[in-house]
Amino acid sequence: MAAEKRHVIVLETMTLPLVQSTTEWFRKEMASLGYADGGSISYRVVNAEGNVDTAKQLLSSAIRQEAPSMVVSIATLASRATRQLLNESETPQVFAIVADPVGEGFVPAVGKASASNVTGRTHVVPAAAKLQVVAQSIATLSENAPFRIALLRSSYPSAQSDAKQLLQQVHNYPGIELVELPYDYIPGEAGRETMRKAAIALLKKNRARIDGVWLATGPNEHNPDFVRDVLAKGKPIVYANNKKAVHAGALLCLVSTAEINGRSIAALADAIFKGTPAGEIPVTRPDSFSVGLNVATATKLGIVIPSHIVELAEGNIVR
Repeated sequence: MAAEKRHVIVLETMTLPLVQSTTEWFRKEMASLGYADGGSISYRVVNAEGNVDTAKQLLSSAIRQEAPSMVVSIATLASRATRQLLNESETPQVFAIVADPVGEGFVPAVGKASASNVTGRTHVVPAAAKLQVVAQSIATLSENAPFRIALLRSSYPSAQSDAKQLLQQVHNYPGIELVELPYDYIPGEAGRETMRKAAIALLKKNRARIDGVWLATGPNEHNPDFVRDVLAKGKPIVYANNKKAVHAGALLCLVSTAEINGRSIAALADAIFKGTPAGEIPVTRPDSFSVGLNVATATKLGIVIPSHIVELAEGNIVR
């Protein structure tokens, strides 16, 4: 454990269980690595509530009040704002829950280092892996024609990135046809209802074109009311990116957990504090992912989930 006192600013994108839990696990793991909270390390946690301008203002203010040894950014919007503010700085940035660090310009490729002052972990399961699991699970529904899935996504950065990667890969899975249905992301509590109405209107308008729904990654899929309203339109959600959606009725999810994300970035912070420059640490995905499966939804669809997928979902099966 380093004797030097460290100060870390944690900038969170918004209030979501995954975001706050990732921060908690980061701090827990730092403590287990020997950085005593309130002793050898101090934290200031600020929340941008989904607004990039707010993120910049909060971070600038926090830096003025006490210069940080490191800034930890949780999720894409906070990480983007931090990158813009620290681009010319020597202060290291460690990010978590960023869907597309390459598209954001943080690194040239996943598995590569930035050669600047930033490193981190992307939490997103590769698009090909998600498509393969869905294609295998709904194979009997797509024997005669592709199963048409609405790719419902907002303009939130991670949702756009998720959709882009899926659309680039889907041609490799002839049993699946993705129909992109985009709507505007609106930050803050007031935007939740507007986005919900926009998404539902898209589903109604395109009902005849789709057989199911795929919820792109982003804040709306974590809103149980949003998930329930999508399901109420009568089309099954075949894929989501969180287990709560699976509990609400979505068929499948493949996710990294808050514990995986938080612990992984704590290891990066520890390495940086022990002398490894952030720009020399490759940006990678977590080593493991968790599968969620709703057997009741599979039964309603009349499909039998392959045994190897059921085995992966052990402990996360909703019946």
